[in-house]
Amino acid sequence: MLYQKSKTFLLNLFPPKSYIPKDATQQSIFLSKYPKFDGRGIKIAIIDSGIDVSLEELQKTSEGHPKIIDCFDFTGAGDVETSIIKELDSKNILIGLSGRKLKIPKEWKNPSGKWKLGLKKIFKPNIVKTSEKLPEIDCIVWFNGQKWCACIETYKTDLKKAKVLTNFRDDHEYDILTLKKQKMAYCITVKNYGNLLEIFTPYDHHGSCVAQIAAAYFSKKSEKNGLAPGAQIIW
Repeated sequence: MLYQKSKTFLLNLFPPKSYIPKDATQQSIFLSKYPKFDGRGIKIAIIDSGIDVSLEELQKTSEGHPKIIDCFDFTGAGDVETSIIKELDSKNILIGLSGRKLKIPKEWKNPSGKWKLGLKKIFKPNIVKTSEKLPEIDCIVWFNGQKWCACIETYKTDLKKAKVLTNFRDDHEYDILTLKKQKMAYCITVKNYGNLLEIFTPYDHHGSCVAQIAAAYFSKKSEKNGLAPGAQIIW
């Protein structure tokens, strides 16, 4: 799902002064009697079109725990084989599978000196027309001595400004990928000893809407909360 489109759609669905109707479920009456029974301790699996992990209301639970705790994609659409290994030259240059010369920042720790590479085709979702192909991106995976790391923002001239991510389930980090003025939130998981990179991006807004209705949490706008603001989400 495109980041800008997602933000606009959700704003129209839930305007600033609006909220998710809860009268039918008598949520407000229930929470007034049992304020701690708001879904805390519960994990909700949302099997849908993915979720925009950058949304403000999907960052924390009512107790301050991470809202989205893990991601899965059973379609394989975001899989990237990263089994090809290369090393840096004397100038810290890594030749990506696209042929690009990638200068690796010295801050990127890689004790083994082995860099695992992959190449990913990115498409802009388009319901009416055939999906528009965006530039291919080089994917770099390495082990920093403690965790598997990955960078897919290799189109940036200066990789010092590129985001390095670890498995989402470990650190709950994400970033915004920008290609041809198109933006999309993404997170990653590295598997098979670095030989497989999974890139998670929602492909439309439906999953995000479901997540909001189920468990959105606004620390200062409780009227906009979902039905279980204390619950955590797996998608």
